[in-house]
Amino acid sequence: MILTRRLKFLYSIGDLSTSAPLAIMAFYQLYFLTDVAGLRPNRAGLAVAIARVWDSINDPIFGLLSDRIRSRWGRRRVVLLFGAIPLGLTFCLQYLVPPWGDWGLVAYYVGAFILFDSTYTAVHVSYNALTPAITRDYDERSSLNGYRMAFSIIGTVVAVVLATVLGRYIDDQRVLFRILGVTIGLAAAVPLFIAYTVTKPYDDPAEAVDQLPPGQAIKATLSNRPFWLLMGLYLFSWTTASLVGSVFIFYANYYLAVPDQANYFILLAQTSAVASMPLWVYLAQKYDKRSTFIWGSISWIIVCLVLAGLQPEQIGLTYVLAVLAGVGIATAYFLPWAMIPDVIELDELKTGQRREGSFYAFAAFFQKLGTGLVIWLFGIALDARGYITPEIGQPLPVQPAEAVQAIRWAIGLIPAVLLVFAIVFAWYYPINRESHQAIREMISKQ
Repeated sequence: MILTRRLKFLYSIGDLSTSAPLAIMAFYQLYFLTDVAGLRPNRAGLAVAIARVWDSINDPIFGLLSDRIRSRWGRRRVVLLFGAIPLGLTFCLQYLVPPWGDWGLVAYYVGAFILFDSTYTAVHVSYNALTPAITRDYDERSSLNGYRMAFSIIGTVVAVVLATVLGRYIDDQRVLFRILGVTIGLAAAVPLFIAYTVTKPYDDPAEAVDQLPPGQAIKATLSNRPFWLLMGLYLFSWTTASLVGSVFIFYANYYLAVPDQANYFILLAQTSAVASMPLWVYLAQKYDKRSTFIWGSISWIIVCLVLAGLQPEQIGLTYVLAVLAGVGIATAYFLPWAMIPDVIELDELKTGQRREGSFYAFAAFFQKLGTGLVIWLFGIALDARGYITPEIGQPLPVQPAEAVQAIRWAIGLIPAVLLVFAIVFAWYYPINRESHQAIREMISKQ
């Protein structure tokens, strides 16, 4: 089935709702907790890590519930309709700084994140689960996910631009993040209503729901070997993207000593990722998704290794590397999500049921696991190496050499190693265009 560009465009707008809030969290969450809220890095990392424990519970649970929803508003769309406003409101709560002590703030941010994450999971899983229903064609899925991930990165760019522009006029960082939270939170609701409207023909309220018992459903999901390989490559590639995103503001502030240019590096990388998305879609359609992911990751590794050896005075080269990094980052955004529908149909062949929610829930779990774990470990590393928490309204402190070295490792060498692991998982991933077509043919004969 050939999808119209209008449908791809309007459905993909929904990615703005999840990408813009996620961008603020990915690039600024640790920075906000340490340099704005005033927590020590280890306590800030602990707040993130405790909240991620909830991820290990809510993602699989909501995946099971999502596959069992039946309502007059559809199986997946109903969550977009009723989850849009709560998504925005709970996002706002994360960027307030109540007048509590350190441990009171840790408890507050754990609670605020859990509220947001619960809503985010519900919306994210339901929205993603619509993709396999819209088209079952191998190449059309690449195209549709190319649109989706382009909008996802555009949402990231918009969020960073907004942070940059507001930062020029608002000196008080707490006021800045409060305004960012409210603006992005409320704006995030609108694209979900658009996606809800245009996907009505693809979300049949009368469609059969998952009838597998919960234990059997989880076992069926986890016994899908290609899915595990896909989650392996996704975990390591997304963890790389999350690590680089979280560290870059520290890298610009304390190694390059250009805090006023930190957002520009991020914007260049994200803009480059959007611009390179058609290239990766073309290569995925011309060859296959697996080999395209491998070559994209190799190009990203080269950039990471060059970045690891960069000197503080080489600001111009940093901009060039930010552009090249964006080309590699696009593979982590696009290709894993384009591959998930294929493993869902392998599961359909084995179980006789379509259980998109379960698979997208586990994908969301691995996505957030990588982000939370890497922020926690980076926070511990900074604290162990004597990171100096800035005082509100004061110039940035000069960090100890060991803390700066930890930042350098986290921006270059460690991401390169993580990407090697991602390539290993991709190497053994078995589904290509031909095997997917065979799976589809066997399903049609059942």
